[in-house]
Amino acid sequence: MKKLNFDAYRFSISWSRIFPKGSGKVNWRGVAYYNRLIDYMVRQGITPYANLYHYDLPEALERCYNGLLSKKVVYVHAFI
Repeated sequence: MKKLNFDAYRFSISWSRIFPKGSGKVNWRGVAYYNRLIDYMVRQGITPYANLYHYDLPEALERCYNGLLSKKVVYVHAFI
């Protein structure tokens, strides 16, 4: 990207990588992955822009609520 003169990079954060069960215990290895990615981009002079990949539903929530078809998944996990 640097060789192509990119000055920004947009990437998606995987909900499943940070909260494998949908909420609760944080997967710190997943957080460390994104920290390394962001740090590297900054060192290269590339501005990172993160967004939440909203179609990435953890398997535990898929099983519990029948996935994104249920409105319950929105209400229960809207504010982790």
